[in-house]
Amino acid sequence: MNVLVGISWPFANGELHLGHAASSLSGDVIARYHRLKGNPVILVSGSDCHGTPIDIKAIQTGKTAKEIVDQYHYDLSRAFSRLGFSFDSYGRTDDIYHKQFVQEQFKKYYENKILYEKTEEQLFCDHCKLFLADRYVIGTCPKCDNDIKGDECEKCGSLLEIGEVKNKRCAICRGVTVLKNTKNLYFSFSKFQRDLNDLVQKNKNNWRENAVLFTEKYLNEGIPDRCCSRSLHWGIDLPIKGYEDKKIYGWTENVWGYVSGSKKYCEENQLDWQEFWKKGKNNKIYLVHAKDNIPFHTIIFPSLLLGVDENYKLPDKIISDEYITIEGQKLSKSKGNYIAINDLLDRYPADSLRYYLISHEPVKKDTNFSWIDFIYSHNGELLGKWGNLVNRTLVFINKSFDGKLESYIDSDIENKMIHLYEKVGNLIDDGNTKEALHTIFDFIAESNKYFDTLEPWRLYKENNVRCAEVLSTCTNIIFNINHLLKPFLPFSAEKVEEYLCSNNKEWKYKKLDKIEISKGLKPLYERYDKDIISVETDTIKKQRK
Repeated sequence: MNVLVGISWPFANGELHLGHAASSLSGDVIARYHRLKGNPVILVSGSDCHGTPIDIKAIQTGKTAKEIVDQYHYDLSRAFSRLGFSFDSYGRTDDIYHKQFVQEQFKKYYENKILYEKTEEQLFCDHCKLFLADRYVIGTCPKCDNDIKGDECEKCGSLLEIGEVKNKRCAICRGVTVLKNTKNLYFSFSKFQRDLNDLVQKNKNNWRENAVLFTEKYLNEGIPDRCCSRSLHWGIDLPIKGYEDKKIYGWTENVWGYVSGSKKYCEENQLDWQEFWKKGKNNKIYLVHAKDNIPFHTIIFPSLLLGVDENYKLPDKIISDEYITIEGQKLSKSKGNYIAINDLLDRYPADSLRYYLISHEPVKKDTNFSWIDFIYSHNGELLGKWGNLVNRTLVFINKSFDGKLESYIDSDIENKMIHLYEKVGNLIDDGNTKEALHTIFDFIAESNKYFDTLEPWRLYKENNVRCAEVLSTCTNIIFNINHLLKPFLPFSAEKVEEYLCSNNKEWKYKKLDKIEISKGLKPLYERYDKDIISVETDTIKKQRK
């Protein structure tokens, strides 16, 4: 089975932050798991390089849009890499391959009569001498009175027509807007209402509940046709006569990056990209993101795929997280309630962060990141359970048996391990990575109990053979648990394989042929002093505005 895992593309106008990382890690776990299963996998994402947030930042800072994009694409790529994301393709939407691919799709829309022309009044800023794309507009949500940027309200989740927004002002100069006539192209979303309804009904058991509910809400309200051309300084040129002065609106081109990025990867690696994207093939498509991106992945992207009428398969799995808050407050760059991943990784190991974010994934409700939880999670769970089992078992073998034992495992535990592979694999395949990780750590707790109950330190004096059997059983547990943890904790897994001088390349139970422990053992994780909690918490408080 060919597996495509798409992680939402972060805007290249800021650093990778805690929220985006939290909603993306499931995608990396799923991709790593399927590779261990022997499935061809493409894990694809990239930097979203167009749109008004970047254009506005360029104007405000006096830099070019490309300078902004180049800087943050580097920062984003570095953060993902340091956090252990195993991307096959991490691209950027200003790449010439993506631009040409998207322009080809727009020509097909036009030929298929999915686009139509509309002359309309559009907001214009006299001060900036610019027609204002929706994201250039700030104002008030008409439904909940929340401050809003553009046509989407983060608070109530409403997708609006920009004319509905109250108190409209220019986001660049904050000046009053006026209306002027201009000509735009609209995408006929209304043509796909029935197809999208069939899609969500078919996948009620495959998508996250929030994705189903959000999508049904939009479908029940009726999907309006939406403008897909904009007067922007920075973007992909519209390849249609009469619209040479317009750019393609970001939301109708960035999601195509899943296809263009994987297609480019396939061409570079002698693979058939259609095996991953077309109906009638043995394939599976996962899309992974936070809940604010749900309509882009369950309504907009499927409509764009349907619009070219080329037998595209629509997404099988929508893995859409709720939000993560920081110390009880909503994540906000502008208000200083914000933690950059590169900053975190300067002080803490990647697997500590991966473990915390996956084990606290906001699956059904918003989850709060707090420094006390993070440090206690590391010390009490990652180090206290897993690190402890590894360290005390392997150190004992090195000290008392010169690092060498015959390989043995208790038959009951062996059967449990075989079933554990199946259970954890099924959970990951379904996108339930949080539950899968908790299942593994429940078994680690049982394994520590096994060690404590049989007291190998006592057996060593009383029954040396039985002591060796217990330690050998624990070592085979460690070997297999470590393999189950590879998709979650790739850096730690590599260390444990070095300690055991052995590895497993398939997703199935394996008994060690022999046990020979490395002499270069070091604790898998270090313990953090509790004083760090107050230091980190104070830093967050000071940077809040």
